[in-house]
Amino acid sequence: MDRSSSPPRCLATVLAAGILMATAACSGGSSSGSATPSASPTAKLTGSQAEAALISPSALGAQWNPVSGGGTGRQDTLLHSKANKANCQTFLDRLKSGNLMGAAPTAKAGEGFTEPSRHARMTYQVGSYSPADADKGMAWLKTLPNVCDGFTAVGGSGNKVVAQVVQTSLPKAGDDRFGVRLSMVTTVQGLTTTLALEAAAARIGPNVISVTNGGLGGAGHADTQQAIQSGAQRLQKVLSGQTPPG
Repeated sequence: MDRSSSPPRCLATVLAAGILMATAACSGGSSSGSATPSASPTAKLTGSQAEAALISPSALGAQWNPVSGGGTGRQDTLLHSKANKANCQTFLDRLKSGNLMGAAPTAKAGEGFTEPSRHARMTYQVGSYSPADADKGMAWLKTLPNVCDGFTAVGGSGNKVVAQVVQTSLPKAGDDRFGVRLSMVTTVQGLTTTLALEAAAARIGPNVISVTNGGLGGAGHADTQQAIQSGAQRLQKVLSGQTPPG
């Protein structure tokens, strides 16, 4: 819900503290030139390849900055809410963990970004899974707009949360991709406030890019799209044995 007055400072704290969890930042090494292709685009990533596949803030635009220290503490926030639908609760749990696929990756790397003017935060993760787990995770994500089209929850402080998940559009990237937008309407300091969060994933073989992005000024959809598109291109190069620039 748009409001003419600026949101209270505590709302920014609520968002930054837990609505978007920045995973531990891992900066991929960079070098000039490119390596001789030695890996199949459908091969599973190694740990070092997952780090090399991470995007930099420049892929998103000058307004985005890396999160200092790589993340924040997982404090009691709206994403600690208890939903009235099991699958919707699973979605909230996966947002907290940063792993949209649910299964444990065999290799992973993650990083976080912030856009201060909108109190926005983005987490970006690259993980390698078994082919079955990657397919299962993507299929589950696609059920959310129907299963969680409308649900309620009780927030960490006992406040009521009314939530909805809808599908979003993504650029053609990877073998498969899907995105959703979660809107959570609640009351903070007596003010009705809408918090918006986008979650998206793109799969290349058994490897998956996952993005969460949101802020008090709304979730910048163009930023989510850019992260998925740039990330998929970079991951494809890494899987082909190239060393993309940092």
